[in-house]
Amino acid sequence: MLTRVVVLLLGLLLTCDLRANIPNPYPNEIEGLRFYVHYLAPLRPDQSDAKQVVQVFGSDQGLELKDWKIGVLYSCTDDPVACSHGPRNDRLKTIVITPKRRVSLGHRRFPDAFSHSYGSVSEINVTCDIYTDNFGLQYWVVSSDFSSYKKGDLLWVQYGAAPAK
Repeated sequence: MLTRVVVLLLGLLLTCDLRANIPNPYPNEIEGLRFYVHYLAPLRPDQSDAKQVVQVFGSDQGLELKDWKIGVLYSCTDDPVACSHGPRNDRLKTIVITPKRRVSLGHRRFPDAFSHSYGSVSEINVTCDIYTDNFGLQYWVVSSDFSSYKKGDLLWVQYGAAPAK
């Protein structure tokens, strides 16, 4: 029994150490919202596939954390529902991290590394300020008060591929 515990602990330490040594492709992650090294590494949108997603999350559909839901979207030429739920090995397109509780970014000033644009999510009737960097990282922040959201609430964080140059 003691041997199993020691082996398990060594495995956990090696996993943590390996993740710490993986370079972060998202250098502009905001303090308090840094997910890549702890939860997403070594996944890379447009490079990783569904098998690698399963290796990291234990499922091809993402991961549930205490305060966050990590979802994945895949690239494919078929119907997006079939892509995300079929027995395929499509490329990872985007990782979306959604807070389970209100996270306010209303008083946060985004660094100059982020450009600003606007977007909306018609399914929930919300408009957002979108802050995007050159590495494929986006923060969607609610732009006005809505029935379920307040201005400044984080809607989600998206990890995508860096745009082609």
